[in-house]
Amino acid sequence: MALTVCKLWRQIGCWKLAGFFAVAAMFAFVHSLTIPVEPGRRTAASEVVKVVKDVTTRAVRPRASQVKGSTDPVHVCLSSDDGDLRSSAVVIRSAYVNAANPDRLRFHFITTPELAPTVRDLFRVHLADIPVEVHADENVQDRIGNQLPGRGKTAKVRKGLTSVFNFVPFYLDQYVSIDGRPPARLIYLDTDTVIMGDLGELQDIDLQGHPCAAVKYCLQSLEKYVDFSVLRELGYIQNHDPKACIANRGLLVIDVRRWHELQITEQIEMWMQRYAESKRVLWKSGVSQPPWLLAMGDDFLDLGDEWNCNSLGREKMPYAEAVRKLGAVFTEDGGVDPFVVMCSDKGKMLHFNGAVKPWTWETWFADHKLPLCALPENMPQNFNLNSAVQVKLFCKPVSFVNCVDIWNAFISEETACALRDFKQEWPEEQEWLFRLGEKATQEEFERRDREKARIQKQELEREEMKARAESQAKILKVDELAAAADAREREADKQRQELEEAER
Repeated sequence: MALTVCKLWRQIGCWKLAGFFAVAAMFAFVHSLTIPVEPGRRTAASEVVKVVKDVTTRAVRPRASQVKGSTDPVHVCLSSDDGDLRSSAVVIRSAYVNAANPDRLRFHFITTPELAPTVRDLFRVHLADIPVEVHADENVQDRIGNQLPGRGKTAKVRKGLTSVFNFVPFYLDQYVSIDGRPPARLIYLDTDTVIMGDLGELQDIDLQGHPCAAVKYCLQSLEKYVDFSVLRELGYIQNHDPKACIANRGLLVIDVRRWHELQITEQIEMWMQRYAESKRVLWKSGVSQPPWLLAMGDDFLDLGDEWNCNSLGREKMPYAEAVRKLGAVFTEDGGVDPFVVMCSDKGKMLHFNGAVKPWTWETWFADHKLPLCALPENMPQNFNLNSAVQVKLFCKPVSFVNCVDIWNAFISEETACALRDFKQEWPEEQEWLFRLGEKATQEEFERRDREKARIQKQELEREEMKARAESQAKILKVDELAAAADAREREADKQRQELEEAER
């Protein structure tokens, strides 16, 4: 029955991609421009030509040295306290399918003690061919929770960012152990990703003495996240460069020994403590990203852009990226609708950061145009290409599909139905649960009132019994004192009689 309902809710059909043809036409127009440009000056048109040529003809970046023929296990970690497991299942399935040697992969899912048994059972059934261990540790969870700032400072931040499990990547070695010790290397993945590359490469890559590896992201700088004017006033800043590129934490490769030597977790906790104790707000954006960026500085290995093809979940493209990547027509609010992702054809990790999540878009964005992605080169053979649109960019044909379709390729309808969080996904059931909750709440209040009245009555009865007992004790005491007085008086009378008889 649940599967039937799920199928009815899925709205499969041709997507409205006509807007992208306008983008292709603009490319042809831009390519034909012959406007003279002053030396050293870049225009929007020249920037578009430069970037699109770079996208369509880019060379493969040189890779860091790797250990050939390695068969070491690859320990891959995910963390979430969300009851909806679909996104995590897609990460695991896509990584397993695209691994050169899937037998090397060992997945570790970190969640709450309450969710752990359910997650373990569901993954055992719906990811039966993939080794997934489920971990939960209340002590570590409490330690992380004690580091979080008060809600007053994070009220404007998206709720999920203030979750304990947004900080779990910094404590992976305390959850995952093999024979009582953490693995030498741990790989962390956000649950809003699709893995199109071989994670074995990240296990074998030489970190060159760095505590971790991540992807450098130079469209944003450190000062976007951190308020350096406040940090300077408080004397916290030493060697940090406000203009430095950030690193994206959606993918982390951690050298556990080096991470411990540099006390990265402790430094993150130090920054969190400073944030919590300060009367000033130390960073402008994010919750877990700023303290990690400050703790790491530039001490990380850059994996390369192919390991973080991002923005697959954005609604619209901001002005700067539109000019740099596509030169598309801007909307009235300064964005481009829909967002178009060029890096997904060769990207090894596709990151659905943004509001349009593939597993919830029907609830919140059913009336929106979905983000478009260049078709990955290594899609599964059973992938449905009905929604694909092919466009020529500088004589090279490029196929685009809805980014959501790429995500859906790694999860069946049966699995999606089983792993979804029905409490969050179904509005009617939510309303019913809300009304049921109101009734249950009212009944709970009434029960508590009755219980309170019963307890108060028992207290009064106990007080009365105590008062009666104390009164009886006082009466007994008086009687005892009176009896003692009588005894002393009789003893005195007896002594007088004896003295009188002796005098006679």
